[in-house]
Amino acid sequence: MKTRFNCGFSRKRTPRSQRADLKNAGELILGVLRMAAQDDGEMRSAMKLPQQARSQAPAECGKLGNEEQIGGFTLLEMIITLAIFVLLAAAVFGMLTGIIESTGTLQDNQNRTDQISALNAYLKKKLEGMPVASSLVSYQRGDGEGLVQNGIVYGTANYASVIDAKVQANGYYTLRLATFSTSGASGEPQDARTALVQDASSDDPSVVWTPLVKDIKTLDWKFLDFNQTQWVDLWTSSTKPNLVEFSMQPAGDLQLTTMDFWLPKIDTINLNATAQPSQPSQPKSP
Repeated sequence: MKTRFNCGFSRKRTPRSQRADLKNAGELILGVLRMAAQDDGEMRSAMKLPQQARSQAPAECGKLGNEEQIGGFTLLEMIITLAIFVLLAAAVFGMLTGIIESTGTLQDNQNRTDQISALNAYLKKKLEGMPVASSLVSYQRGDGEGLVQNGIVYGTANYASVIDAKVQANGYYTLRLATFSTSGASGEPQDARTALVQDASSDDPSVVWTPLVKDIKTLDWKFLDFNQTQWVDLWTSSTKPNLVEFSMQPAGDLQLTTMDFWLPKIDTINLNATAQPSQPSQPKSP
């Protein structure tokens, strides 16, 4: 079976017309072929770069692998580098640790200095400002816990304070403060100074203490009366001493810290006493 294509030519057309039609058809076919060839060239050009990249990829990968193999580090070099880094880190860590310890030591020294200054100001205010009717005595608790005297009691019969040294578990001492007042007590009021001496000497657990300075290596009280020539360690007189010396050595300090206080003795004056009027002189008789 034959297939016949009808291209629009008529059997009745002349040979010249047929040749012109064939020429036009040929030119049309050539144009289409040229366009197809041009499109194929552009497609091949577009596909040429990926093909070149794929062809060059193994070579570039091999080149990169060779460069990495040439520029890499050996195990010995890595171990040496790691050892140097560890040494430098240890040196820096040691420096930082030393700086932190030095800062802590300086802070501790400053705290001790502040505590000693505050204690000196407090004792100066309380001892040198004692009223006329006040007194001061020292006491010893048991064997003194390694001290000649454990503290002092000062004040009046109505209100008194005690400064006591209590030994710690580590062998150092804590300087502490307690007060006692007889105001509002029922019955016959007790002398506040006598009550505090008894409570502090027996270390009565009912006494409420306020710590002043902790971790003291050693401390000592001394007293002087101007009528005497030597300092005494214990003061049991009913009168106040003229001078009180307190020395202490906090833990961490190499020297003693000494505080001296002057207690002026003031005599009472009876303001109610009136002076007797002087008698007028009698005229002499002639």
